[in-house]
Amino acid sequence: MEQTTNFRGIVEDMIRKLGEATEPGQTLGTSRADVRLVGQQYQEAKVGKFTLGCDEPVPVGGTDKAATPLEFFMSAVGFCENVMFTRHAALLNLQFDSLETSVRGHWDRRGQYGIGGAEPSFKDVTVETKVATKDSVEKVVEVTRRAHKGCPMHATIVKAMKVTDKLFVNGKEIPL
Repeated sequence: MEQTTNFRGIVEDMIRKLGEATEPGQTLGTSRADVRLVGQQYQEAKVGKFTLGCDEPVPVGGTDKAATPLEFFMSAVGFCENVMFTRHAALLNLQFDSLETSVRGHWDRRGQYGIGGAEPSFKDVTVETKVATKDSVEKVVEVTRRAHKGCPMHATIVKAMKVTDKLFVNGKEIPL
């Protein structure tokens, strides 16, 4: 993947600044979304300078104009994983042609309404990382491990549920 000229330098600078911080508040990240219901199930979230739409499918009362909340949740895991992968790839000089992360989870829909004592939380999540590269498999494994460990979304979900991480390098599954 093509990266900005000095992406590694940008990442190293972020790490240096975090390491030099002397006050706890200097290293505390804050994420915020302000969400407003604008239709029966359609919502808009203001996230920084962006507005995101969110909806439900027609059969459950939505208008199917945007992804569902849980699809955003899965996407957020994948987005975060890819961000951390690219940063660690830059630090370890891993060159890659493509990166795709697929995230899927299972949950019992009955839990939304307390049917049968079911819990609405996710039971499990699978994170599949697919990388095409000419670099060594060992380097990809190391970058992937660091990405999983450093990704706030991944670090959060592993505390809450069973997470299965899978890695595919050039189409071949590689044990982590």
